[in-house]
Amino acid sequence: MKNEYLQSVLIESSQIDECVREMGRTIASDYGDEPLTVIGCLKGSFIFMADLVRAIPRTLHIDFIEVSSYGDFTESTGNVRIVKDFKHPVKDSHVLIVEDIVDTGLTFDFLFDHIRLKQPASLEIAALLVRKSVDRKKRPIKYAGFEIGEEFVVGYGLDAAGLYRNLNHIAAYSPT
Repeated sequence: MKNEYLQSVLIESSQIDECVREMGRTIASDYGDEPLTVIGCLKGSFIFMADLVRAIPRTLHIDFIEVSSYGDFTESTGNVRIVKDFKHPVKDSHVLIVEDIVDTGLTFDFLFDHIRLKQPASLEIAALLVRKSVDRKKRPIKYAGFEIGEEFVVGYGLDAAGLYRNLNHIAAYSPT
């Protein structure tokens, strides 16, 4: 795929694979036989979530929620809205939200507030990427893959205006 906007590979596919396998083992160990529902935040988490749930050697429920704060732009609008809500009942179940990236924290806050209303036994997040600027005391991320700077990134599910999700690595992106 020729693209003059991709600046450099930040995280290789082999690094992602290793991280996801380790995260899956840790999650399986942490939850044991407790009921677990994994909710992927669409569209960005779909590749990460597919690999992650296969790396969790236990039974679990899978569902999806789609929220939007970007539209077709590379900067958040500051407004988070539900496009598609999850359907699986989560009351008294442990819930793990799967996110591609914790960026500004707006989606994180919105998802936690929304899902807490449904009374899960516990609520945690697994994020492939976390910005260095995220306040991890305010927004504890139990399962975090890689910490990144402020560059806009694409690949492994992350997009720029709907493109580049299919890259098997994480790359920096700049339209200029």
